Amino acid sequence: MSSDDRDGRNSDSDGAFELLIGTPERQRALEALETHMTARRLNTSEYERRAEACDRARTQSELLRIFADLPAPHPQLPPPVVQAVNPADSDSAPPMPPTVLAGCLTLGLGLPVAIVLGYVYESWWVLAVPVAVPVVMAYVEQLRARPIRRGPESDPPTSQ
Repeated sequence: MSSDDRDGRNSDSDGAFELLIGTPERQRALEALETHMTARRLNTSEYERRAEACDRARTQSELLRIFADLPAPHPQLPPPVVQAVNPADSDSAPPMPPTVLAGCLTLGLGLPVAIVLGYVYESWWVLAVPVAVPVVMAYVEQLRARPIRRGPESDPPTSQ
């Protein structure tokens, strides 16, 4: 069973989308049916039955089912247009890198502990630890993500 989707496409029960067709596609299908009738693959009653089915067809798959048992020619249908997915348009945010999560946990849990330790033991230098750990982790991640650049001396010799 198909239900209309907000994009103007129909959705099958399995979730696959189908493109809607219009008059030009139906006209091409009728021309293909006429070719099959001329080649005597269809008799008059079969042609009329399939022509009525073309008029009732709403999606490309309904139209193609009419030609399922016939050889070429089939109606030329436009290919489905697939739009590129823009990450900025997506409702879900990309996953957070592990180093960012670890840095947030270090700051969120480490700073209160460092403040308590600094107050109780009067060693305020421990405040530097939860701040320094995320900074070091971010620096190491940058080093890992940076592409390795090789100088011209490491390139293999070219033969001329």
